[in-house]
Amino acid sequence: MVLRLGFYVAVAAPFVAVALAEHAFLVQVAIGIAVSAILALAWDILSRTGQVSLGHAAFFGMGGYGSALLTPVLGPVLGWIAGLLLCGAVAVLLGAVTLRLRRLYFTIATLSFSLSIQVFILVTPDLTGGSTGIMPPVLAGGSPPHQLLFITGCLVAAAAVSDVFLGSRFRPAFFMIRNNPHLAAASGVPVTRLKILAFAVSGMVAGLAGACYAGLYGYVIPDDVFTTNWNVLPLAVTILGGMDTTLGPVVGAVALRLLEEVARHFVGGVGYQVVYGAVIILFIVGMPAGLVGFARGLLRRRKATERPDGAKARLAS
Repeated sequence: MVLRLGFYVAVAAPFVAVALAEHAFLVQVAIGIAVSAILALAWDILSRTGQVSLGHAAFFGMGGYGSALLTPVLGPVLGWIAGLLLCGAVAVLLGAVTLRLRRLYFTIATLSFSLSIQVFILVTPDLTGGSTGIMPPVLAGGSPPHQLLFITGCLVAAAAVSDVFLGSRFRPAFFMIRNNPHLAAASGVPVTRLKILAFAVSGMVAGLAGACYAGLYGYVIPDDVFTTNWNVLPLAVTILGGMDTTLGPVVGAVALRLLEEVARHFVGGVGYQVVYGAVIILFIVGMPAGLVGFARGLLRRRKATERPDGAKARLAS
């Protein structure tokens, strides 16, 4: 517990330092990294059961719209909670229908769901504002440093949820489901229920990221939250940082933003996106376990090379 608390402090410390420094550009960069990391943690929770989603923009957008619609009615705290519960309930319903699908079929189903939610927002202007958007309450009074501090707290909460599903209670069952669901079912693992649980929690965490994003400027439109970018971004961030970890999505979000800024600086215009994408592909091919997995591999190899020398020293003494 002490080690995990130390880990959460280490994750939060750079964001808190940036917020206290009140450097406008760095604060905006840190906010983008934190929101991306929360969404990537949501995606990774579901991927641990072997399901690859391309529809997390749906829950991201629902979190933003849910907080905007429910906060004026229920207040800021209950409004956000109700919005996240709505995301979880929709994920349960969608999961009951789609989680029996495997691999590509499930991916296509989640992408279709994301597009369907966007259409629903557009055809219900009386409820959602349609294409003109909606105005959620501004987060933290509109102060970017305070917004960063609040979103950092949400990131720590998302990391804690991720750790719960990496604990001994869920991790073996999830990985057994991912590797061999038939064997998992034969071993007594409730495959469908655990998949739905993972999907519900993943949807709620993605909704948390969307609520944070929607509250940054007090204005959100469908094209902001239901875009392909929010479907693909968590996948790229998680793979780059390292799957099946809590640290991986955070590191991946930082690395992805740094790559984006470097590519934009040296290439400029829209051409930077080509370089940016090519570098991501090279990273994924060269480090399939992600940055965190690569670092862990280096540490293991270093320890392995040090052990013989330590054994020789003990024998000599």
